[in-house]
Amino acid sequence: MTPERALSQLGELSAEIRASILLDSSGAVAACSDDSLGARLRKPVLELLERADEAAEEPPSQVEVSMAGGAVFAAREEGWTLAVVASRRTLSSLMFYDMRSVLRGLEGSAA
Repeated sequence: MTPERALSQLGELSAEIRASILLDSSGAVAACSDDSLGARLRKPVLELLERADEAAEEPPSQVEVSMAGGAVFAAREEGWTLAVVASRRTLSSLMFYDMRSVLRGLEGSAA
């Protein structure tokens, strides 16, 4: 599966997603739901994961941040990082399940 197809598939799984970004193992944008957002989303996603890494004994494989206006979900697997901005009412367990499913579809693809 290509990075672009992975984000498309994720969008088909959840109507709650407002934006999504997929980063490769070097932190470069592999795909973004909106090309104009790619550069703007990359840095905050990397900073979020850096802060999560600093706060935990081991780097977490997933992170969720909820705010009044929405939520951010990030998951890492096999060198890929997938992050989404979604509505506040999104069920985190379902979102992470869908994200993991998409990340597993990228297995074997160079991150």
